[in-house]
Amino acid sequence: MSVVWISGLLLSGSMLALAIISWIVLLLGRFRTWFIMPATDKEERIKGRKWFILQSFALMAGSFIILVRTWQKSEAYSDNVSENMIYLIAGLLLFRAVGEFKVMGLFRSEDHGDFTQIDKKLLVPLAIILFLLCLPLI
Repeated sequence: MSVVWISGLLLSGSMLALAIISWIVLLLGRFRTWFIMPATDKEERIKGRKWFILQSFALMAGSFIILVRTWQKSEAYSDNVSENMIYLIAGLLLFRAVGEFKVMGLFRSEDHGDFTQIDKKLLVPLAIILFLLCLPLI
């Protein structure tokens, strides 16, 4: 099994598992807005739930695109669309890891609150690992 297949299957499986976990959390009623963004008022909580659902659909779509690209890469087939989609996925993961310099990412300035704790301990390392798994597919 090549590095491309190992990386592609791990990345695709991880993203699909994260999407499934997102839906389980939502359906069990365990969702908290600070899982995805810092929130203080009720309007942000409703917006957080919508972003969480959108994120789960994006993870499922990304998982499918990664499987297609893995197959193409292993067959030495090149397609501009899937190649550009992998660049997009890798770029989004890198952007998520770096963050926006205030409350999320590696270079955040605020370091308190529920969201920043989950971001520091789980979300940033996960984004870095998933980004590194994208590299053999590029």
